[in-house]
Amino acid sequence: MGPWSKHYPMAPDMVRKAVFKPGQRVLAISDIHGCKALLERLLQKLDYRPGTDALVLAGDLLTKGEENMAMLEFAMELAALPDVHILLGNCDGMNDEAEAPWLPFFLDRQPRQLFWEQCAKQGIGRSEVLADAHGTIQALCQAYPKQAAFLAGLPRILEGEQYYFAHAAMDAALPPDKQDPVDVITRRAFLQSAGAFDRLLVVGHYPACNYDLTECRLSPYYDKGRNILCIDGGNRVKTGGQLNGAVLQDGEYLGCEWVDDLPAVRVLRPQTERPATVNINWPNYAVQLLEWQGGWCCCRHEATGRKFRAPAKLVKQTETGWKLADDYTDYRPPLKAGQQVGLAARAGDWALIKTGDRPGWVPADRLQLE
Repeated sequence: MGPWSKHYPMAPDMVRKAVFKPGQRVLAISDIHGCKALLERLLQKLDYRPGTDALVLAGDLLTKGEENMAMLEFAMELAALPDVHILLGNCDGMNDEAEAPWLPFFLDRQPRQLFWEQCAKQGIGRSEVLADAHGTIQALCQAYPKQAAFLAGLPRILEGEQYYFAHAAMDAALPPDKQDPVDVITRRAFLQSAGAFDRLLVVGHYPACNYDLTECRLSPYYDKGRNILCIDGGNRVKTGGQLNGAVLQDGEYLGCEWVDDLPAVRVLRPQTERPATVNINWPNYAVQLLEWQGGWCCCRHEATGRKFRAPAKLVKQTETGWKLADDYTDYRPPLKAGQQVGLAARAGDWALIKTGDRPGWVPADRLQLE
C-alpha cells in the first residue's frame, strides 16, 4: 500500500451480494483502463448476451487510456442492465483524494485519466488545476454529479454462492465484510501470499503474467488448488498487454477470450521456435552487466542468477545500478511466412511481437514494417 491508503474511505456497501443462475455464463473483465472501444470489441468476441449472461467488471474502469469519460458513461449504461455488477478499482476514484496533500503532484504525472478529460470539457486549464487541485475536484463533482455518485457507490467485493470478486485481493481468513477496504483494491502480488478460498475468487489489478516465470503469457492465471483466478492481462500496463474476458460457469473457470490494439504486421521469413530461458517481470528488473556484444548485452539477473542476452536498448544504468527498461523474455516464437502477428515494440534490429497471448522476439528484417 502507498501513502494514499488512508484517503480511501469505505464505500457505502463494501460488499454486495449477487445471485447467479444455475448454468449461467459469468463474464469477468478487469483493468479496462479507459479503453471503451477495446471493451466493446471484447464483449462482442465473448458474444455477451445481456439478460442471459452475467457480467462483472472487476475494477479499474478508468485511467491510462484516452476514453475515460466515454468509458464511464458506457459502464453506467451497462450497470442498468440485468445481472451486471461493477466493482471499484484503485484507478476509479473521482474525489476520494480531495484532502491528500500529494494530489497536485499525482495529477501532474497522470495525464490520461477521467479528471483531465473532464477539466478539458469544462475549460479548466492545467495551471489553474495545479494551483487548486482540491477545489477543481470538488467543482468537477458538482459538474458531473451522476458520474461522481456512481463511482462513489461502487462496492469493493461481490459475493455469490460460488464466487468472490474483488479488484486486487482478499484475506482468506476473514469474512467479506471484515476485509481491509484498502487492501482489497491496492494489494500487489496477491497470489504470492494468498491462502485458499472456499469458492472461486476472481481478481485483477496485478498482471497475471507476473505470476508465471516459466512462460510469459498474458491470459489469466488460474491457481485451481487455492481457487483463485487472476485475470488482469496488462492492458495499458504491459508492453503488448491485452484485455482479458474470463468465462465462468457454476463456479468453474472455463477459459477466456482477449483483445488488444496492436498493429498487425506480416511475417516475411519463417523463424524456428526457441524456448524461453528467462521471463523477467516487474519489479525484478535489476541485472549485473557482464558484457556488451554489439547491439546486445550479456547480463545476469540478480533475482534468479540466470545469465541471458537482451537487446542493448532494453538495458539502462540507474542510480542504483543496471536495470532492464521493461519486462523481458528471450522466447522466440515459431513463425511462418505470410503469418500476421501483433507488433508490440522495437528495440534496435529486433521486434517484440505477439502470437496469440504470448510475446516473443524476432529479427525486425523478418517482418514487413513500414
